[in-house]
Amino acid sequence: MDSYRLSFTLDPEQAKTLSGLSRRCRDINGWGPHELLQYAATANSSAEIDLKLDFLQDAVTHLENAGRMQAEKDGVRITDEEKAVCRRVADAFAEMYSIDLMVLDAGQYGFVKLQYYKHPFGFDETSLFTSGRDLFDDLWGEWYTWRLLALTKGTPLAELDYQDMFRCLPEEQRTELLGKREYFLGLSGISL
Repeated sequence: MDSYRLSFTLDPEQAKTLSGLSRRCRDINGWGPHELLQYAATANSSAEIDLKLDFLQDAVTHLENAGRMQAEKDGVRITDEEKAVCRRVADAFAEMYSIDLMVLDAGQYGFVKLQYYKHPFGFDETSLFTSGRDLFDDLWGEWYTWRLLALTKGTPLAELDYQDMFRCLPEEQRTELLGKREYFLGLSGISL
């Protein structure tokens, strides 16, 4: 059987009680504070020890999770160059921001896209970006979808999927849509 030595810090009231008990015990069996605490620890029931071990299990799991979360958090960083590109991309698409879609600078973690606001719970979807190109592709997809739905609203085309909507638009509108992508690329400073 293994034995372990424990240290325990008593608050002033506990220390006063233990000192009184050890004075009384010294005359009976010669025990001092150390022997009394050892007796108290050994006299605890198995159930009490199990409770302490369960507490320690939870405490160690919490420490492991906190360490893992910190490591993940430390691993998510955006470079200064990508931060500048993300800033230009976010600014380029600012025309479509509303309560249901916004892009915010999250500092060293990148840029976060918040979408579908539900009061009082907040946003249903969040996405983190550390790459300007990824942010551009995502926002272009949002803008493209938003524009297609606006162009086809109230028409039979609104029932089609996005590819079919695009194909059914007049050539002039298709060219305008694709030209807008080049416009956003230029504003963002991204080249293909």
